[in-house]
Amino acid sequence: MAGFIEAFVLLLGIIDPLASLGAFLSLTKGMKDKEKLRIAHKAVLVAAAVFFIFAIGGQPILDILGVNIHAFRAAGGIILVLLGIQMGLGISFPKDKEEISEVAVVIGTPMICGPATITTTIILTSETGTTLTMMAGAMVLIITLGTLVLSSRLTKVVGRSGLQIMSTMMGIITMAWGIQYLLSGISAFGAVAG
Repeated sequence: MAGFIEAFVLLLGIIDPLASLGAFLSLTKGMKDKEKLRIAHKAVLVAAAVFFIFAIGGQPILDILGVNIHAFRAAGGIILVLLGIQMGLGISFPKDKEEISEVAVVIGTPMICGPATITTTIILTSETGTTLTMMAGAMVLIITLGTLVLSSRLTKVVGRSGLQIMSTMMGIITMAWGIQYLLSGISAFGAVAG
């Protein structure tokens, strides 16, 4: 039980549903509630697929793909930097079906389940066990889905100007995370290579 609680708290802190909510509100600004719900469900589904694949396969998957975990972290950092720039500048995604899918994928990974989550998942499965890690991750993903589904209510409470402020702040924070992932990935990759 202690292992489950430890895994749950750790994954909750890293996945951080409220941070995902900020990105979700920014990237779905101006969309209808039905579109937002579709994106929320698809984003969490994408995140869940990535999480469970790495919980089951972990490091061997990266080895098969020939990808170093540090390079993976750096690549995720680049995506987060670009996402942060879009959020910070208030750039909206077009609203056709294809773009809605792209928004859902970007929120699913790397926002909800990014390099830090994948790395933590690989470590947790080796220390706590696959079953407990998967159970803890499933609970966190359910909480995240609930948070995203309730986003429309929050939008009404916060208002347009509050949403813009939140979007800009989340854009800056997301860029900072991206730069941190990028630098730590490059630094760790350099240390291993050297």
